[in-house]
Amino acid sequence: MVPEINGGLMFMYYDGIGEAARFYEEILGFELKLDRDWVKIYKYASDCHVGLVDVSMGSHKVMEEKSARLQLMVSDAQAWHDYVKRKGLKPSKDELKEGVKLHIKAFSVTDPGGYTVEFCEYTTPYGDA
Repeated sequence: MVPEINGGLMFMYYDGIGEAARFYEEILGFELKLDRDWVKIYKYASDCHVGLVDVSMGSHKVMEEKSARLQLMVSDAQAWHDYVKRKGLKPSKDELKEGVKLHIKAFSVTDPGGYTVEFCEYTTPYGDA
């Protein structure tokens, strides 16, 4: 039997976390759970968290090309698209992308550190047909 997992936490690394902290806290409304000089952990759903780490204290280096994407599963992608535009962010597309293969409506924005944050509304459970 596989032991239980209680939640998830994704760490992202920045050259200074101030701008990223404002982005996740003030624009996206994530709840600050841990606040240290070099790391901030935010809760954004039931057991889902993201950690912002200052590279000067973290265990990884900042990579110029980001290979990670934070996908936020939302119930109304259009509402989020309109909201981020009102907040002054530039969505990846002027209109929602409608994915036929995965049955999604989605768009993305780039956070201050260059990470992609995707807002994804599944029109069927997890994109099943």
